[in-house]
Amino acid sequence: MSPAHTLRFTTWLRTLALTAFVISIHTPRMRAQAVSSATPTLTLRALLDSVRVKHPVLLAANSRVRAARGSRISAGVFGNPTFAYLVDQTPFPGSGPLPELEREAMTTVTLPLEFLYQRGPRIARADAGVRAAEADASAARQRIALDAANAFYRVGLAEIQSAVTRDLLGWLDTLVAYNRARVEEGVAAEADLIRTKLERDRAGADAAMQLAEVFQARAALEAYLPTGSLIGIGAIRLDPAPMALPTTARGDRVSLPSGPGTRAEVRAARERLTESNAAVASERSMLVRQLGATIGTMQTGHTTSMIAGISLPLPLFDQNRGEVQRAGAERDAAAFELAAQERTAAADLQGALEAARILTDGASRLASSDSTSFLARADESRRIALGAYREGAVPLFQVIDAARSWSEARMTYYRTIVAQHQSILGLLVAQGRDLYTEMPEPTSIGGSSR
Repeated sequence: MSPAHTLRFTTWLRTLALTAFVISIHTPRMRAQAVSSATPTLTLRALLDSVRVKHPVLLAANSRVRAARGSRISAGVFGNPTFAYLVDQTPFPGSGPLPELEREAMTTVTLPLEFLYQRGPRIARADAGVRAAEADASAARQRIALDAANAFYRVGLAEIQSAVTRDLLGWLDTLVAYNRARVEEGVAAEADLIRTKLERDRAGADAAMQLAEVFQARAALEAYLPTGSLIGIGAIRLDPAPMALPTTARGDRVSLPSGPGTRAEVRAARERLTESNAAVASERSMLVRQLGATIGTMQTGHTTSMIAGISLPLPLFDQNRGEVQRAGAERDAAAFELAAQERTAAADLQGALEAARILTDGASRLASSDSTSFLARADESRRIALGAYREGAVPLFQVIDAARSWSEARMTYYRTIVAQHQSILGLLVAQGRDLYTEMPEPTSIGGSSR
């Protein structure tokens, strides 16, 4: 082959390698978009809707609310009257009549009167128990929602990390092919090819570990969904824009729209204190355990008379003194627990508010959609480094460093977005709001999708 033909062949081979290299940069992204459009995805809203309706923990909490309401029904029921029939001065069956004795028969009904002083404390205690159970159910709803959201974001980040590493791996595979062609042409040192292969192998090992993390994260997310729900789900749809910061009715941002007292845990602790106060009153009312009014008739021969009376035990010994002491101690414990919950809720609210403000500002800056945005600069840096390497202006390590920076920039972006989302959800819970109905939508700031 003539030198001219050899030069043309070499030029053609280099052009082919460069073309394949450029195409490989965009192929993984196009493939991911095609897969995402063809397979169903799971959104955070859909996940929370499923958790609210089907999660066993919430179903158990609702059952406890029904149980508390059943206790409330029992607490308001009146005592049953007692019917008695007594016969006196009558012979045994089969024996003769008793001389000079007239048969006496008494029919009485005794009405319990404990409800006059015991029913009120019982009802107050049961009402507080129902409200405490409802507050516990609300707290369980928010806790499960936060846990499910965290599992959702874990899967989303794991899938993004895996996709970014696969993109980088494909990019490095093509760079290896390009450097191999240049080494075969004799225009590049073999050290560049070895260094590129080393970087590709490292990325391949990272890709394997990240794929394992994807499966582990999806398994953890499966606990919040009906069995087998994730089988047909292609990927997690993670919104690439920050969530809007909650506002007050006046439209003020980063203020305190709700106090810590509206949080479900605080409401439950407050109701338990109310229940304990009613329990003390109920135990004190047990000093006189049985009080009844009796009315009836007594028939002696052919004469009928009325019977009326009242039964009242004499409380010479306080049989319920220990229970009163126990109820008083439980009331004090409930008061301390309420104080602890209020202190914790106030601290959580302040911390959640500051974290949400800081992360919202940072995520908003990263998610700006202009040409100088964070991800745009990372893409431009990798493109410029690649072009300079093709021209021989920069060494290989700068190209690899630009590729790593591109990968780290994308993960930094999504980790910041996820942290901002989680801070907003935590702020809603700290404010005592319902995640299922008040979760804000992502803002329209923009940002690149994966």
